[in-house]
Amino acid sequence: MNTNNFLWLDFAIFPWILISLVLNGLIVFAWHKKLYKHINLKKYQGIQRIHVNEVPRLGGLIFVVSLSGYLLSSSSIDSIFLLRQILYCSIPVLVIALKEDFFHNVDPTIRLIALLLTAWLFRAFYSGPLPSLENITFINKLILLPGGIALFYSLGIVSIANGMNLLDGVNGLCVSVALSCFFSLLFLAHKMGDTAMVVALSALIMLLIPFLLFNYPYGKIFLGDLGAYSLGIFLSLITIIFFGRHSDLSPWGGLLILIYPATEVAFSFMRRVVKGNSAFHPDVDHIHLKLFYYFKPIYKFKKIANALVTPSLSLFWLYPLIAFFLLDNKSLSICIAIGIFVIGYLILNFLIPNTKK
Repeated sequence: MNTNNFLWLDFAIFPWILISLVLNGLIVFAWHKKLYKHINLKKYQGIQRIHVNEVPRLGGLIFVVSLSGYLLSSSSIDSIFLLRQILYCSIPVLVIALKEDFFHNVDPTIRLIALLLTAWLFRAFYSGPLPSLENITFINKLILLPGGIALFYSLGIVSIANGMNLLDGVNGLCVSVALSCFFSLLFLAHKMGDTAMVVALSALIMLLIPFLLFNYPYGKIFLGDLGAYSLGIFLSLITIIFFGRHSDLSPWGGLLILIYPATEVAFSFMRRVVKGNSAFHPDVDHIHLKLFYYFKPIYKFKKIANALVTPSLSLFWLYPLIAFFLLDNKSLSICIAIGIFVIGYLILNFLIPNTKK
């Protein structure tokens, strides 16, 4: 790593940003030429689909390929080791999600098993410190049970990965949430003087920018399950690792960083249970989809309804970054901020009518 002027910057990332940009452009061009018809790919028919044209769901694959190339070419030992650990643990999910993105035929139970396997691999091979949770009343009893701490982190990792996948429904939203979370961690890492974490987070952020350019506002390419799940895994694992490395930070800060996907998956689960549906049963009652169907019938918004959703929800996905700029590190302040987010989420969800016919 070059450390003359920019301690946070690994210059080995730049060729892979360019490669990512080119690969995204090539895939978009290939789909424009209807390559998917020539190779007989099955069209995506999910209930959450809101796009008329067939769009490649390979943005996540390009992100993982570019990241893997960077990890092989960089000499930034500490940050590379950290990212490699996460990538290796993600392999079960990456394989299953890639099959889903191409063929749309992976049972949700298989995806859940792959996520649990990833969580198990992390607990099995990560030997660094974990966040201190002993002082959190309703968690400390769980983590004292045999296998309790593994269960807690497994549920957290699975929840965030699924939460990010739920957010991958409209142009720009999932990647914006991921970038906001990564920037929040980057802000804290810089504040704590954690150079290895700063380098790792900077690399992840810069590799997402090429995808964002093609994904928003026109939705030329999607993350797909591989992208959404991999971002959820990287977010949850790097958050666990970071707060474990810095025990003087309140562990509630980790929840604040991941509050949007965590809230999305929690309320989606409760909504489906209340309605008597399977937890795996998809629906269109997510805030971002309700907003889309609210905008779509309005004549002046009809063509840009999809693009309007992400900026309309900007206060939600920017919330962790704003909160960390304004708050101190006291657990009470962070818990109040978490409560405000959840209340705001519930109010907005109540106020937006479900106009989906």
